[in-house]
Amino acid sequence: MPMVLLAQLSDTHFNMGDRNLERAERVMAFLAELPQRPDVILVSGDIGDEGDIEEYQQARVALKADVPVVILPGNHDDRANMRTVLFGESPSHAPINQSFSVDGVTLALLDSTIPNQSAGELTDETYDFLTTLLAETPADNIVLIAMHHPPVPVHSTVVDPIRLTNPDRLAEIVAADDRIAAVLTGHVHSGLTTTFAGKPLIVAPSVSSTIGCEWETARPGHVPIDFAPDPVLVFHSIQDGRLLSAFRPVAMGGWLSEPRE
Repeated sequence: MPMVLLAQLSDTHFNMGDRNLERAERVMAFLAELPQRPDVILVSGDIGDEGDIEEYQQARVALKADVPVVILPGNHDDRANMRTVLFGESPSHAPINQSFSVDGVTLALLDSTIPNQSAGELTDETYDFLTTLLAETPADNIVLIAMHHPPVPVHSTVVDPIRLTNPDRLAEIVAADDRIAAVLTGHVHSGLTTTFAGKPLIVAPSVSSTIGCEWETARPGHVPIDFAPDPVLVFHSIQDGRLLSAFRPVAMGGWLSEPRE
């Protein structure tokens, strides 16, 4: 089985400003220069900051690549505007559930958003989508489930109150299916790894900013968002049934410099 390489970035928060645009462009330029290109790029939610049409128009240009780019909604996103600009579809507020398959790896892309709310939920429609997808997926495929909201507490004073609110049915599905290798999320603005239903839960950091865990943000009056660090993405490689995930900061200046003489 050839190695499948997935690049995950998250929480770009396009807001018509130059700063977040430049950070996303830097990440996409880094990916375009890699000696081995990703098979797919996943952007796991909060594409826009306010969910405006103009933000998705900015995102559509910045996230363009010559490899497939799959996009999930987050709690800052507007489903109707996303559909119109990023998917070329008629406006609708129904969940945006998708799948993508490459070389024996299937991505189940679940919409965990609740319109006009910050917390997450998987609707019956989304669970039906997932169970149907799993039933139609070959028995020898590796499955990755991706969504925006983490399904467990992650020691974040900001995110824990607005995480996924109904993870129990998902936990049953994940635990029962040996093909499911991991659950991938965003939302936290920090790179984290833990477990969910006996499988790895891998949280991609934000391209736009960083929010520390509770031991960093619990001071009274402390502003938890840090705009200084470089954007970070996660590479997920899948080969011979094994998943490896690597967090990679993207410094200003692009790909590796030439070695010194």
